[in-house]
Amino acid sequence: MIRMIGLDLDGTLLTRNKRLTEENRAALAGAAENGVIVVPVTGRPLAGIPEQILELPFIRYIITSNGAVTTDRAGAHPIRERYMPRETAERTLRAAEGEGIIREFFTGGYGYHDHGTRKLLWKRFERTPVLSYLEKSRIPVEDLYEELGGNDTIENLSIMCSTREEKERILARVREISGIRIIYPWPTDLEITSSDADKGEALLSLAQMLGCRREEVMAMGDGNNDLGLMKAAGL
Repeated sequence: MIRMIGLDLDGTLLTRNKRLTEENRAALAGAAENGVIVVPVTGRPLAGIPEQILELPFIRYIITSNGAVTTDRAGAHPIRERYMPRETAERTLRAAEGEGIIREFFTGGYGYHDHGTRKLLWKRFERTPVLSYLEKSRIPVEDLYEELGGNDTIENLSIMCSTREEKERILARVREISGIRIIYPWPTDLEITSSDADKGEALLSLAQMLGCRREEVMAMGDGNNDLGLMKAAGL
């Protein structure tokens, strides 16, 4: 008997145009009517959750930033947090410095980047459905490191390169940093969290809190950042 479903969003629940189909909406509603707890489990920050998901009345819990934060919407506050130390985040971002490299950090449910990065990001995703997500979930700042300073709630880092070779050069430096988990969402990109952050661990922790056994948890995903999620779930 399945009592909880953890669902990745991009590439899994949502279409290529980042939409929730009526068929999927009906399936989720049917599951909820039968007492199944439906939980979005995504690499997105909280500000990037689509309105189509937020408007579903049965979505109470959301796991964001690749398992770094679990939010209870009923109380509008995190109930589980696995943050990256600020010093580790800064060291990682500095290891990824270079012309044309997109670098962001995520905190408080939003992504932060400097104005140069914003131009690169907008150029990369112009005329795609991703742009509306970026406009909703990103905040530009004058200085990335100044904004990072004093912040102890770093959820996730995003590093996007123009080539695989460039990514491999950065990866060689980043691998020397301890206390992080490296995720490969795209051949030229990296996402980095605390080593304590994982989609699967976050989902099982929520399941335990709500009285669900592992065997009663189903998970669906499509990417490298979903491997922990798939291994953790009973189905």
